[in-house]
Amino acid sequence: MSCYYRQHEETSVTIPKYSVESSAGITYYDIKVRVANVEWFVERRYRDFSQLHEKLVDEVSISKKLLPPKKLVGNKQPAFLEQRREQLETYLQELLIYFRNELPRLLAEFLDFNKYDIIYLLQDLAKLFNESGDALLSAKKEYNLSALEVFAISERLALPCPPSNEQGGKFDFSHVLDFCTQLAALVVSPVKDNTSFVQDYNTVDVPIGRSNIIPNRLSFNLNAFRNLKTLKFSALSTENIVDIELLKPTLQTICVHNTTITHINQVLLCDNLHKACDVPSILPDHLTTSSNGEDELLTTDAWNELSELDLTGNLLTQIDSSVRTAPKLRRLVLEQNRIRNVQNLAELPHLQMLSLSGNLIAECIDWHLAMGNLVTLKLSQNKIKSLSGLRKLLSLVNLDLSCNLIEQLDEVDHVANLPLLETLRLTGNPLAGSVDYRPRVFARFHERAAEISLDNEPGTQQEMDTALVLSALLKSKQRQQQK
Repeated sequence: MSCYYRQHEETSVTIPKYSVESSAGITYYDIKVRVANVEWFVERRYRDFSQLHEKLVDEVSISKKLLPPKKLVGNKQPAFLEQRREQLETYLQELLIYFRNELPRLLAEFLDFNKYDIIYLLQDLAKLFNESGDALLSAKKEYNLSALEVFAISERLALPCPPSNEQGGKFDFSHVLDFCTQLAALVVSPVKDNTSFVQDYNTVDVPIGRSNIIPNRLSFNLNAFRNLKTLKFSALSTENIVDIELLKPTLQTICVHNTTITHINQVLLCDNLHKACDVPSILPDHLTTSSNGEDELLTTDAWNELSELDLTGNLLTQIDSSVRTAPKLRRLVLEQNRIRNVQNLAELPHLQMLSLSGNLIAECIDWHLAMGNLVTLKLSQNKIKSLSGLRKLLSLVNLDLSCNLIEQLDEVDHVANLPLLETLRLTGNPLAGSVDYRPRVFARFHERAAEISLDNEPGTQQEMDTALVLSALLKSKQRQQQK
């Protein structure tokens, strides 16, 4: 990302080409702006140049003769357009020389510095928060910042000598800091106000606009957001964060969607050099050193307030040991990933809701040993055939098994004996297509049948009557088998 304030000597502006729109006959000049290693393109008409020049003459008192004059006849001839291109290029280059240290807002916006440059982008944010910050905060809703904006805030904090502020301080960076320090819920995405970014940015390095700035390559800290309770990343890896330490005492919810992360430690230990190490079950209270001389994971890696972790729509293949760094976790959502097995949940005593819908789970073997206190378990859209591994989840109230491979009605017996179960979803399984499917499932619950909601609906009176008869037949059969 550019910073004209620091890199004005490495800044250049050229107009490599022009183009004529055939239908309307409008000529556009393609301006290339380069600040150090950052570059972007801006498309402008001569009329745009003229309007800029008039305002600069009025507000900054530059020479009226600096801009090449307008021509009414022959202004579509290639020779003239090429000459005009060169003249406009010279005009912009002279403006950069004139405004060597700081660009006026008019020129900065004309060249899109407010989209790609740290200082000018933050001036736009400062103006917005100065005018609407209180209203945005009082709404108590999450606020979306692009990766570029978060990066700009992070970089701006490191600037030793900020540029002067204009127009009564409405562009003052303090407005941004004040807003950020009070914000409770932040969403970070590759770009802002663009619903297509999920598809565009999550798998490939797509630049922002017509620049060479790639969001996934921007590293930043979140030190300005000291009171965050909710942090959401969309189509952008949390490994872009180089320091998340200050958020751990307050953060309660983390959501990371539509990324290519494969391990949970890329989120919970995103800034830890040893994220691949196995996290001990009880984190040490002081610094210890391993046999190879590397620092072990410390208590500073613990998320002591984190209660919800939502990692829907990524490429997770397992539940790694980093979840132990969130001992107060109550909700864990891992939908639409590639998980096959469940592990490392035994030491999360407060976990009440686990969603593993849309994964590759085929077996549930003794899951009560891994998640003894669950209230809600969602396992839709997996490859489960047997439910025997769920038979001892005695605290379970809600169970979603829709769209799996359950064929045998006898499998329902494993969950029918769960004393607190109230809602059960089996739609989308082979057994759901059988004759009298609903009464036959209700019958497995015997006296508790009326308390059960099956596929989001309680049983009708007719279904209960049929279930009562089937229940009696089942009990009779069981007695005979016992003899």
